[in-house]
Amino acid sequence: MVRKALLSGAVILVAIWATGKAQETEQSGGGALTLEEQAVQYKATVLLVLANRATSLPAESEPAVAVVVEEATQQLDACAAGLKVHQQLWQYKVCGSAVLQQGLNALSALQAANGASASV
Repeated sequence: MVRKALLSGAVILVAIWATGKAQETEQSGGGALTLEEQAVQYKATVLLVLANRATSLPAESEPAVAVVVEEATQQLDACAAGLKVHQQLWQYKVCGSAVLQQGLNALSALQAANGASASV
């Protein structure tokens, strides 16, 4: 219960920080984010979605959830390396979307394995 409250609080803080950072960048830099800034923002969003989804899992699943999040982080970093080469944000987002889907599938499998109630 406490874990869920802490994770939810962390998710909210990250969302607020990312929104504030994006607004700050828009105000100071003329509005357009660089490719790297957009990639960082997208990575934060993907990890936020995974963290939010993980709140429906029991506390016993925490080590497995940490593995899923770490793998997603590493895969998103690999996507970012591709962004540096190709300079195409859409390719990064396609890669990031695949990472997100894999992470959500892994969390759903954990939920099914633990017999936790389904969340929407």
